[in-house]
Amino acid sequence: MRIFQQNINRGEKITFKVPVASYPNGDPISFQVRVCNGFREGPRIALLGVQHGDEYSGMEIINRIIDHLNPSELTGSLITVPVSNPLAFNTAGRITPPAVGYENLNMNRVWSGNPKGLLMERIVSEIWKHIVKDSDYVIDLHEGGKAFMARYIHARGTAETEKLVGAQNRKLYSWFGQGVPVLGGVRTQSHMMGSLSIQTGLRGIPCIGPELGGGGILWEEHVLTGVQGIRNILIGLNMIQEEPVGQKLVQHVAKESTWPKSDQGGFMYNTCELGDIVEKGDVLGLLKDTTGKLLEELKAPYKSVIFDTRFLPTVYPGDWTFHCGRLK
Repeated sequence: MRIFQQNINRGEKITFKVPVASYPNGDPISFQVRVCNGFREGPRIALLGVQHGDEYSGMEIINRIIDHLNPSELTGSLITVPVSNPLAFNTAGRITPPAVGYENLNMNRVWSGNPKGLLMERIVSEIWKHIVKDSDYVIDLHEGGKAFMARYIHARGTAETEKLVGAQNRKLYSWFGQGVPVLGGVRTQSHMMGSLSIQTGLRGIPCIGPELGGGGILWEEHVLTGVQGIRNILIGLNMIQEEPVGQKLVQHVAKESTWPKSDQGGFMYNTCELGDIVEKGDVLGLLKDTTGKLLEELKAPYKSVIFDTRFLPTVYPGDWTFHCGRLK
């Protein structure tokens, strides 16, 4: 296997740094790549973490997976990037900071990149060219960032991706299991067409996006869920030989979702938890002012499974509050 001019032999595990661009002073802009190339030929999986710079669990999940894999016992290979967006990661922000060029781009809206484009488009193009496009499966790890807590799997696509990879995506998230609910369906909005999962799907590469954790810190329970879920997928693909965990737990699948939005600014008191099943009209959170006066009740728009809850309690008018996946 040859990745970014690095030769990786069968049965070898390697970590190396890849310079993909440069700062104005000439210093390199780079990220780390970790590869575990199994002793036996098999599927090739790409794992990406930290497309958004304040979402840290993907980095930790990937490192634990790679650290504990024995390449001599692995069929196939894992090619991983623990921190895909070093520009956002280094400033602890969601997207490319405004000070970097004239772009302020969201990495997960510009796939498959452009080798002659803006800085973030060029970085995306390098990851796509060397890691993503030749993979059999992609797992794109996310979380709620600083403002939210998340626990669900993003598997939404378009009518075209549904035809090409829908069945394979369903197999991936069912293998992941552990009762983690799923956002599926084909109602992808136009501004999401540059997301990794859509662009891989249009090229026939299955991709799911586990969203686990948030609040700008690591949560051990969510990291463990991600590690076990990916190991379950490796088991399902016959890449490792062990017993899966948590695949018999109920896994709710919502074909659409929405975020009730606040009409006023205030301080949010959550009254629901991740994974709760709520009925239409149930109160999800109480918005109060700084004296404790109730300003607004945020309610479920329909029977829902809760994908995201608010972590940062200060809310502006029109802010996202709770992510509701519609159930029948």
